[in-house]
Amino acid sequence: MEWTSIDVETDSDITESVGGLVDLNVGLDTDAESMHQEFMRGQPHLSEVRRRHSSLVSEIESRALGDDVSTIGEFVSDIGGEWNGNDIRIPLPSAERDGFSIQTREEDGSQLVRVISSERFGGMIRSFLIPEGMRVEGAKWEGDIVSIRLD
Repeated sequence: MEWTSIDVETDSDITESVGGLVDLNVGLDTDAESMHQEFMRGQPHLSEVRRRHSSLVSEIESRALGDDVSTIGEFVSDIGGEWNGNDIRIPLPSAERDGFSIQTREEDGSQLVRVISSERFGGMIRSFLIPEGMRVEGAKWEGDIVSIRLD
């Protein structure tokens, strides 16, 4: 079963426009990787290649990391977040927004969630199981907090 990406809404990012690259953040925080990602996002003819690449990388990551799955309570406790019914709050510096993603997939009748936060010197990939009958409805940045809404 393949992972499905969840769109993480932003809370009023400020971007500058340079040479037609409207969504590219410029300044001292911009690096080659983020510029490359922005360039690749603008290439609709490469969508099939991106999908296959993402699938391959996901498979390799799963094998390499063993996809250690924790409960939602363990995940929240380990990361220093909060879980209150239908809302999971994860503290992450907003500077890491570009390398942050949430993915889901079905596993044994429940939804498995994978949180990926890349950094220049490492990062994290954590997976946790949502309680049966619940699903990720969406996610949104709220300052330095990512709020994941469950349904």
